[in-house]
Amino acid sequence: MRTLLYVFLILFAPLLVTAKPVVLATFPIPLMVENPHSGLFVNLTKEIAKRNSRDIEIVIFPTGKTLLAFSSGKIDGFFPALDVYVPKVAAKSAPFYNKIDYVFYKKSRPLKSLKDLEGKKVGLTFRYPYVKELTSNKKIKFEFAADDVINMKKLGQGTIDAFVVEERSGLKALQMSGQKGIEFDKNAPLSEQTVYYAFQNSEQGRHLAEVFSKSIESMRKDGSLAKILNETP
Repeated sequence: MRTLLYVFLILFAPLLVTAKPVVLATFPIPLMVENPHSGLFVNLTKEIAKRNSRDIEIVIFPTGKTLLAFSSGKIDGFFPALDVYVPKVAAKSAPFYNKIDYVFYKKSRPLKSLKDLEGKKVGLTFRYPYVKELTSNKKIKFEFAADDVINMKKLGQGTIDAFVVEERSGLKALQMSGQKGIEFDKNAPLSEQTVYYAFQNSEQGRHLAEVFSKSIESMRKDGSLAKILNETP
């Protein structure tokens, strides 16, 4: 028995020592990704890692750098991932969230649909994923800002007519901006996109996608997925 133990240590101890964590990149999103340790999507990722005894390192880059790091194979995966900017060959987990965008507007000038936005100045956040039906509309004048808070301030100050953003991150940005007299119509979503984890299309990446998918489905069934994503900061 002792001999077998020695053989195991000689063969496998180096692997245990040098095992690297799974590196997942993300980008700042109010409420969803505050820093590498907090945010609803970060909390979900940490819970999945815990359930699978996985050592996961979360790094935060600007959106463009995250996508570049993924396409060049420098990271194992990233989140939140959407079809509009994920390579078709990526290994994808089961969806864990639906990104539903709304039009935020001044109460005195309600704008809710794509048709309403035509001829208007509309704020978008640089490198955020938006549906092509919006971005390809030549009748809309888009103005990009570095983050949601800046866009919300521009809306409050009247330099743009509307701001397209997901509900909860939009409300968080509104709170952080300190602007007043801004609202959106909960019953008039502008678009909807499925959100998931994207991994490299490799043996390890496909395995990670399967592991994450199983955890997501399990959490969906036991209610913990909704609990984590509906937490109030």
